[in-house]
Amino acid sequence: MGLQGVSRRIGSGAFEHAGDAPLALTLGLLAFFLANAFLLNGLIWSASPEPYRGTVLKDTWDLVRGEGGDDSWGAMQAALDHVAETPGAPLYAKVFFADNVRFQYPPSALFALSAMLAVAPERVQIDDGYDGPWPALNSLLGWVFIALTTIAVAAALEHALASIWPDSDWRRMRALRALLVVGLTLTFYPIAKAFTLGQIQVWMNALFALGIFAWATRCKVLSGILIGLIGLIKPHYGLLLVWAALRREMRFAGACAVTIAAGMAVSVAVYGLANHLDYLRVLKFLSQRGEAYYPNQSVNGILNRLMSISAPEAFVTLDLPAGQFPPFTPWIWATTLTSSLALLGFALLRSRRPDCNGTVLDLALMALACTMASPIAWEHHYGMTLPIFAVMLASTLRDRKRLMWLAISYVLVSTFVPATNLFAGSPLNLLQSTLFAGAIVLFVLLATAGTRATACAGGALQSAVRGPQEMPMRRASGAATLRAKRCKSAG
Repeated sequence: MGLQGVSRRIGSGAFEHAGDAPLALTLGLLAFFLANAFLLNGLIWSASPEPYRGTVLKDTWDLVRGEGGDDSWGAMQAALDHVAETPGAPLYAKVFFADNVRFQYPPSALFALSAMLAVAPERVQIDDGYDGPWPALNSLLGWVFIALTTIAVAAALEHALASIWPDSDWRRMRALRALLVVGLTLTFYPIAKAFTLGQIQVWMNALFALGIFAWATRCKVLSGILIGLIGLIKPHYGLLLVWAALRREMRFAGACAVTIAAGMAVSVAVYGLANHLDYLRVLKFLSQRGEAYYPNQSVNGILNRLMSISAPEAFVTLDLPAGQFPPFTPWIWATTLTSSLALLGFALLRSRRPDCNGTVLDLALMALACTMASPIAWEHHYGMTLPIFAVMLASTLRDRKRLMWLAISYVLVSTFVPATNLFAGSPLNLLQSTLFAGAIVLFVLLATAGTRATACAGGALQSAVRGPQEMPMRRASGAATLRAKRCKSAG
């Protein structure tokens, strides 16, 4: 059965009958998981030439064995060493600009590594030569955060299903669906890759998945705290605070603001104001240049890779040389900035009706916009899309066309096809951006969730993304009810 056939099975007429829905969805998910994780990756492996036979399953196997890297932790260790040895010297001027270490986090992110070193320094992996006890503390915590991601995604899916389709008994086959979520998580390329690289993104993926579930269950203070913690690691996610303020979600906004403010206050006290101001130079430098390396799945990455056709030495796409960034190119910078403003502006201002804002899908759209708008959006940054796929699945079950596009988006985001690097030196290097293409499809699905929702599912979708407590009373006027459904389905 092909992937399109699987999506048709999930969106089949079984959902017109409440008793068949849990069985149809669970069997459809099982077929999709087997086709995507094993059949498709088997085809990719067998069809690729020898040097390009890697698939996500290699990263999945390394994840299961606890074989992580030092991508985040090595750079953080260099920063901590500098602070300890020469606390008066600017952090980023030395580590980032002089020593060519890609430490691109704010000083507040250093608390993660500092905490691990305080607990068990001999078990912390900070370079590829780690020979301490197995598993390293980084890997052990990585497993914990991936488990939390899995639990949050499964819970978000079940909550959305029960809210959207209340006439079905979703307790049926719940355990099997939970096992399928485990499999989908372990074979989701951005999540598996984050672990094998040794990325703090593994932590952020869990925080975001828990934040999505907390929002869906109306625990908005907790959701704000979790998103605030993400903002202390990746500052551009602080734009979710602006999103919440525009929608008058003051519990979320207040919790997020307090979390960021408290974290920043402690960070300034520990690492000094000068280092935080020095970080602004790094942000400016990166926003002007971005990265050409193929895992950069963003508009900036696509444009830099196109430049590599005429200037391969300056725009390196298949490697990440220490200290080498693409040269500042005005038209790339301007196009990147324009696209970023368009994505963020749309997500922030897309609806003027307050009762159409503030849903789970609205939050997901803004989070995805923050990821895609960044000049540097590595493949593993898209690990936060997994819970978005879960809530989108529940909202598209009766729309075969949208379900098919959701499946296509998932395949593009979750799959690694290294053979596309064969086109690195040609205009076909656009094929190196398949993950970004999947993110675009997901963004469009989120952006059109209200305008394309069917009348029969419109009210149900709103109950899932807002919760039954916020459902308005039924109106006597048929026209008024229809208008309410159209608004409710916006999410």
